Amino acid sequence: MGDIRGGSETILLVDDERPILEIGEEILGQYGYSILTASSGEEALEIYGREGPRIDLVILDLSMPGMGGHKCLKELRAVDPRVRVIIATGYSTQSLSGAAIESQARGFISKPYSLFGLLKMVREVLDDAP
Repeated sequence: MGDIRGGSETILLVDDERPILEIGEEILGQYGYSILTASSGEEALEIYGREGPRIDLVILDLSMPGMGGHKCLKELRAVDPRVRVIIATGYSTQSLSGAAIESQARGFISKPYSLFGLLKMVREVLDDAP
């Protein structure tokens, strides 16, 4: 774990499961990140509309009731085509619709998160030039 570094960036964590939000907020917060949380795609868009300029990364669950992750990602892209998004899913990343999703997301993380996997993916995406 010595090669995992945190940061001071702001991350919007979007998931309809409260325990996932709490775990993600705790893990990322311990490594210095500022965390905003949303429990739906609609709430994520509202927060991004208000706080977008200070949000460096969105971690977005695909399977949510209501708007859902796919539509939320599309709407986020409409607001900010350069938004950095990591898709979080309980499904195999191979079962996702390949190129269509890959072209809009910077990375994928499987749920449940592993501490190492989450921190590594976040740092890789944040360090990657836009």
